[in-house]
Amino acid sequence: MYQIKQNGSVIGYSDDVIFVRLHENGCYVPCERAQAGGFCVKVPVDYTEENGETKTRLEDFVYKFSDDDLLGIEPTATVEQFSGALMIAEADKVVDILVGGADE
Repeated sequence: MYQIKQNGSVIGYSDDVIFVRLHENGCYVPCERAQAGGFCVKVPVDYTEENGETKTRLEDFVYKFSDDDLLGIEPTATVEQFSGALMIAEADKVVDILVGGADE
Protein backbone atom coordinates (compact mmCIF):
# COMPACT_ATOMS: atom_id res chain seq x y z
CA MET A 1 0.00 0.00 0.00
CA TYR A 2 1.14 3.53 -0.73
CA GLN A 3 0.48 6.76 1.15
CA ILE A 4 0.01 9.90 -0.97
CA LYS A 5 0.92 13.26 0.61
CA GLN A 6 0.40 16.79 -0.62
CA ASN A 7 1.83 19.77 1.28
CA GLY A 8 2.78 17.42 4.13
CA SER A 9 -0.77 16.11 4.63
CA VAL A 10 -2.04 12.66 3.73
CA ILE A 11 -4.55 12.94 0.89
CA GLY A 12 -5.08 9.26 0.24
CA TYR A 13 -3.90 5.70 -0.06
CA SER A 14 -3.49 3.43 -3.04
CA ASP A 15 -2.74 -0.25 -3.49
CA ASP A 16 -0.91 0.43 -6.74
CA VAL A 17 1.28 3.22 -8.04
CA ILE A 18 2.65 3.51 -11.56
CA PHE A 19 5.74 5.68 -11.80
CA VAL A 20 5.81 7.77 -14.97
CA ARG A 21 8.08 10.01 -16.96
CA LEU A 22 7.33 12.31 -19.86
CA HIS A 23 8.07 10.86 -23.30
CA GLU A 24 9.48 13.19 -25.96
CA ASN A 25 6.05 13.12 -27.69
CA GLY A 26 4.40 14.58 -24.54
CA CYS A 27 2.76 11.38 -23.27
CA TYR A 28 3.24 9.82 -19.86
CA VAL A 29 5.04 6.48 -20.03
CA PRO A 30 5.61 3.94 -17.23
CA CYS A 31 9.17 3.73 -15.90
CA GLU A 32 11.27 2.76 -12.91
CA ARG A 33 11.05 5.01 -9.86
CA ALA A 34 14.60 6.31 -10.41
CA GLN A 35 13.64 7.77 -13.83
CA ALA A 36 10.17 9.00 -12.78
CA GLY A 37 9.04 12.60 -12.80
CA GLY A 38 5.83 11.62 -11.04
CA PHE A 39 3.32 8.87 -10.52
CA CYS A 40 -0.17 7.78 -11.46
CA VAL A 41 -2.77 6.43 -9.03
CA LYS A 42 -6.46 5.65 -9.17
CA VAL A 43 -8.56 8.13 -7.19
CA PRO A 44 -12.29 8.06 -6.41
CA VAL A 45 -14.33 10.60 -8.36
CA ASP A 46 -18.01 11.31 -7.70
CA TYR A 47 -20.25 11.85 -10.70
CA THR A 48 -23.97 12.31 -11.27
CA GLU A 49 -25.83 10.11 -13.71
CA GLU A 50 -28.61 11.43 -15.97
CA ASN A 51 -31.22 10.18 -13.48
CA GLY A 52 -29.65 12.35 -10.75
CA GLU A 53 -28.08 9.45 -8.86
CA THR A 54 -24.57 10.13 -7.54
CA LYS A 55 -22.01 7.37 -7.97
CA THR A 56 -18.28 6.99 -7.48
CA ARG A 57 -15.78 5.59 -9.96
CA LEU A 58 -12.00 5.27 -10.00
CA GLU A 59 -10.03 7.38 -12.45
CA ASP A 60 -6.31 7.64 -13.18
CA PHE A 61 -4.71 10.78 -11.77
CA VAL A 62 -1.12 11.95 -12.28
CA TYR A 63 0.98 13.81 -9.70
CA LYS A 64 4.45 15.29 -10.25
CA PHE A 65 7.29 15.09 -7.74
CA SER A 66 8.46 18.71 -8.15
CA ASP A 67 7.65 21.88 -10.07
CA ASP A 68 10.27 21.00 -12.69
CA ASP A 69 8.83 17.56 -13.49
CA LEU A 70 6.42 16.29 -16.16
CA LEU A 71 4.24 18.87 -17.96
CA GLY A 72 4.19 21.27 -15.02
CA ILE A 73 0.38 21.32 -14.83
CA GLU A 74 0.01 18.35 -12.49
CA PRO A 75 -0.35 18.82 -8.71
CA THR A 76 2.80 18.13 -6.70
CA ALA A 77 2.76 15.20 -4.26
CA THR A 78 4.90 12.52 -2.68
CA VAL A 79 4.33 8.79 -2.42
CA GLU A 80 5.69 6.40 0.19
CA GLN A 81 5.21 2.71 0.75
CA PHE A 82 3.00 2.24 3.77
CA SER A 83 1.97 -0.80 5.79
CA GLY A 84 -1.74 -1.40 5.29
CA ALA A 85 -1.70 -3.86 8.20
CA LEU A 86 -0.23 -1.18 10.45
CA MET A 87 -2.93 1.27 9.34
CA ILE A 88 -5.66 -1.24 10.22
CA ALA A 89 -4.06 -1.98 13.62
CA GLU A 90 -3.91 1.75 14.40
CA ALA A 91 -7.54 2.21 13.33
CA ASP A 92 -8.61 -0.67 15.59
CA LYS A 93 -6.70 0.93 18.46
CA VAL A 94 -8.46 4.26 17.90
CA VAL A 95 -11.87 2.56 17.81
CA ASP A 96 -11.09 0.77 21.09
CA ILE A 97 -10.16 4.07 22.71
CA LEU A 98 -13.28 5.82 21.39
CA VAL A 99 -15.65 3.13 22.63
CA GLY A 100 -13.91 2.83 26.00
CA GLY A 101 -12.40 -0.60 25.38
CA ALA A 102 -8.81 0.44 26.01
CA ASP A 103 -7.22 2.07 29.03
CA GLU A 104 -5.11 4.52 27.00
